Amino acid sequence: MRYEVGARVKIVHEADRLVIVVDDDGPGIPEGEQEKVFAPFYRREPARDPTKAGVGLGLSIARTVAREHGGDVTLKNRSGGGLRALFELPT
Repeated sequence: MRYEVGARVKIVHEADRLVIVVDDDGPGIPEGEQEKVFAPFYRREPARDPTKAGVGLGLSIARTVAREHGGDVTLKNRSGGGLRALFELPT
């Protein structure tokens, strides 16, 4: 997603996994759409600004790569607003 908001990235190395945590200050994603955004070519709001919109492959590719390596990518809204993306890989 391309919003003009802040984001923070944190890397957490645990005994059995590596987690990349990305927290942003954007609008979040409604719970009913959080799995849909991983579908290839799915775009939440294509009419928002077609000149800045992607083709809807980034999250699909990220999840596929993570799962091929035994990990996963998940999304959830943060309680104070914004979205948290977790990219987890086994170590």
